[in-house]
Amino acid sequence: MARVLVVGATGILCPAAASLVARGDAVTGVSRTSDGEPDGVQPLLGDAHDAGLFDGSWDSAVVYAPAVSDESLAAIRSRVDGRVVLVRVSAAVDPALGDPHVPDDVLQLGWFDEDAGARWHTPTEVSAAALAVLDDGVGRTLGSVRPWDRRP
Repeated sequence: MARVLVVGATGILCPAAASLVARGDAVTGVSRTSDGEPDGVQPLLGDAHDAGLFDGSWDSAVVYAPAVSDESLAAIRSRVDGRVVLVRVSAAVDPALGDPHVPDDVLQLGWFDEDAGARWHTPTEVSAAALAVLDDGVGRTLGSVRPWDRRP
């Protein structure tokens, strides 16, 4: 049984947390309140921007980037023995920052683009892609990140 930290377990990564529990992992979900965790997720109550919150140890982690600070992400990395998957939002590949680069252990979120228009990905879609990165470590982009003017 792996010990997995999920930052975003009551929001965008809620389906990921539930899937990890279903496959037998011991899941800790960071939340400001004790409401909304999937069954079987152990809550870690507090603000994920606070580096001092992370005093446990885990085998791996899935982290929604907007929920953490640079300091708290460093604290998480220091407490995790294995892979830390960072789920980045589209702002991380803004054209003003240069060409997109998605390193290993990163899920870069884009948008679903179709003829009828563009939309953001659902928690289920994001969670499935985040778990794929957790399983194999290969950085990937979910959806489109260009053309930038097609963002929803």
